[in-house]
Amino acid sequence: MQVAEGMVVVLEYTVHLADGTLLDSTGECGPLTVMVGSGQLFPALEDRIAGMQAGETRELSIPAAEAYGEWRQELVRRMLRDRLPPDLVLELGHDYRLKSPDGKVLRFRLLRVEGDVIEADFNRREAGQDLRAIVTVVGVRAPTPEEERRGRV
Repeated sequence: MQVAEGMVVVLEYTVHLADGTLLDSTGECGPLTVMVGSGQLFPALEDRIAGMQAGETRELSIPAAEAYGEWRQELVRRMLRDRLPPDLVLELGHDYRLKSPDGKVLRFRLLRVEGDVIEADFNRREAGQDLRAIVTVVGVRAPTPEEERRGRV
């Protein structure tokens, strides 16, 4: 059997960012079982494992645009320090996670502090970086009737 839409696939993988940073791996938790097309894997990875068979390993390259997106200059913003909680200790290069007044979680990396103005990067750290993955298909099978009904494993 081959990896295809609707099939249940058991995978082992290791994914690195282009800069060599380990992003994710099944190395310590063991193989991952997913249903192809259920949204458990991001589309670019699903596309690249299509047609693989049990026992097959591939080295994959996924461009930034198909992974976490391109780095966008418009997501680097300058703002007044007083828009942040007064007790928040600021460290350059540190990642922060705060809630906005409407309850949305905002994540940013502090780039610069100049007096009462800060410069924050709201891009994900992974943005703009290609991914390198080594994927092994451990097994491929048809879904059980229950898995098929739920649309996931």
